[in-house]
Amino acid sequence: MRRRRIAGLGLAGGLILAGCGGLQPTEAPSSTGPTSGPSATETIAPPETIAPPPSATPDDGTSPLAIDPELLAVLPSDIGGVPVTESLDEATIALGNEALQRVASAVDAAVAVDLGSGDLVYALVVRLRPGALGEAAFRDWRDSYDEGACTATGLAIGHGQAEIDERTVFVGSCGDIRTYHVRLEAQDILISSWSLGDGGFGEELVSNLRVEG
Repeated sequence: MRRRRIAGLGLAGGLILAGCGGLQPTEAPSSTGPTSGPSATETIAPPETIAPPPSATPDDGTSPLAIDPELLAVLPSDIGGVPVTESLDEATIALGNEALQRVASAVDAAVAVDLGSGDLVYALVVRLRPGALGEAAFRDWRDSYDEGACTATGLAIGHGQAEIDERTVFVGSCGDIRTYHVRLEAQDILISSWSLGDGGFGEELVSNLRVEG
């Protein structure tokens, strides 16, 4: 199996509120040639993409945005034996984005990474405020996230959707990178994730969500 070096992606500056043109991506993941795998000093972080869409409803002030580890209960506990674990650093960065208050009441993040193969998936799980994210805004969210994930590749982004586990999943692709977006309407939960590697971690994640309906 090919080995990849997982580049430190960095999330300096936090989650960025886009201007009137929509969500603005910044940094993105990258992969390099064969190595012996990622070093212990490297970090794994999501692309710097998520911010409230321009059409989001105003903050209703009912509750402050909070990290809620219970959100991760919708994710599989492992992918092929690789644990899916909380990524508290990235969740804390999301928590610090005041604009996210407009669409979300809670957020948490998780990552699963195989240090041997370099396969990984990162997932952001958001509890939406009811009615805060319309279809157009959801599309903007997906487009911005995908652009952020793919910027460093220099490749065009392919967009599509599939029925996975009887749910509509929006899929983006550029080279080895795949993005996945799932909206759980009944639970007001949004999952946005990106994956890297031949192991199909991203598809495995959205194929094995622990939620009924």
